[in-house]
Amino acid sequence: MGLFVPDVAFIALVLSSGSLAVSIASFVLAISAKRQAKKAATLGFRVEAINHLRAVLSDIDRGGITSRTVDTIHDAMRSTELVFSRDVRERLHRASATIFRLNSPAARGTTHYKQDIIGLRNELQTLLTQMRQEGTL
Repeated sequence: MGLFVPDVAFIALVLSSGSLAVSIASFVLAISAKRQAKKAATLGFRVEAINHLRAVLSDIDRGGITSRTVDTIHDAMRSTELVFSRDVRERLHRASATIFRLNSPAARGTTHYKQDIIGLRNELQTLLTQMRQEGTL
């Protein structure tokens, strides 16, 4: 007994559906591979930014904010420009403004200077954690 036309059409439909499913799966894998490749390509910038932020935290732990701390936070900001989320960049920008403000002699003479430093350190530590999470492959 031979195949009827409806049987052939059904077989063609099943094969076409299978091909479509394979194509969709390939597309999803290609997008995932593209994301991974982008993260791998930007890994050096991410590591650099994280290391700059660690240096800022180290400066703060060793006695406060200096002009070197201001320079280092600006280096971190430049390193994050293309490789971190908008939220990270905005938070880093706010932290930079705070560091710049706290580096002035007038700020050091205030009664809340130590509390501002502690708050800044906590914010930078939280930011460092977020950067590490975004930087993982």
